[in-house]
Amino acid sequence: MSKETLSSNVFTGGLNFSIPGEGGAECVNFLDTSQRVFETILFFSMSVALAIISVKGLKFTSLTNNNESPVKSENQFLLLIFAMVFGIELGFKLANRQMIWLLNPCHMITMLQLYLLSSKNKLINIVLFKLHLYWLTGPLLAILFPVTVTRHLPGEVLIYWVQHFLLVSTPVFLITRDRESSSWNAAFTRDQDLRWAGLALSLLSLYHWLVLQPIGLLTEVNLNNMICPALSDPFHGQYYRVIAMGYFSFLLPLVGGLYSLIGHSINENSKQD
Repeated sequence: MSKETLSSNVFTGGLNFSIPGEGGAECVNFLDTSQRVFETILFFSMSVALAIISVKGLKFTSLTNNNESPVKSENQFLLLIFAMVFGIELGFKLANRQMIWLLNPCHMITMLQLYLLSSKNKLINIVLFKLHLYWLTGPLLAILFPVTVTRHLPGEVLIYWVQHFLLVSTPVFLITRDRESSSWNAAFTRDQDLRWAGLALSLLSLYHWLVLQPIGLLTEVNLNNMICPALSDPFHGQYYRVIAMGYFSFLLPLVGGLYSLIGHSINENSKQD
């Protein structure tokens, strides 16, 4: 067996395109090429403009004096648990020959949180921590509208739930159990919340349009529903992606704002103590 064939089998060999929403030729042909190109150009332009506007208002100069912070033992324990859970998920993906799903945002955010739990770099931690609070909109929606019908191996559904609950609870753990760490406290400044939300939205949008969409079209895999709508999508139709961009523009600031509110509250209580 050639390396190319092996690679294809590992990443996409186990996909079943007869399941609605998984992908395949019918999924790829759901939208006209002209519409895909127009939407891509439109949202790419809007995302770049939003990113530029957002970055201009962010201030990082106060964070450069102390560029390292210690990794606490509590973080190391959570890192071990989370790494084991994600390792099992990787095993399922490998066994099912569906490694390509690791490109979906929930898995990318999982890897980001594993990095945050182990990193000592203060500046990078703050930037990634603050941004990913808004990206947790995806895992929250995955909990509210789970898709587990394609998980058949023993324990596969359980790992889905454990991974997603760890995703949404890890930030709360960090800002409550590790509240003395300036790496997390410095991420909460009320006057910049909207700019963080704008930057997070623009980066997530660019990842979908410039990474997930082209890879999905090349492989016919419906990565995060960028190629065709999910069967359960309440906005199933020709403009489902436009509608999704609309409600994500509202949900991302809302979810990130709720996490930030927790951080603000803890900061205030810490100052009073």
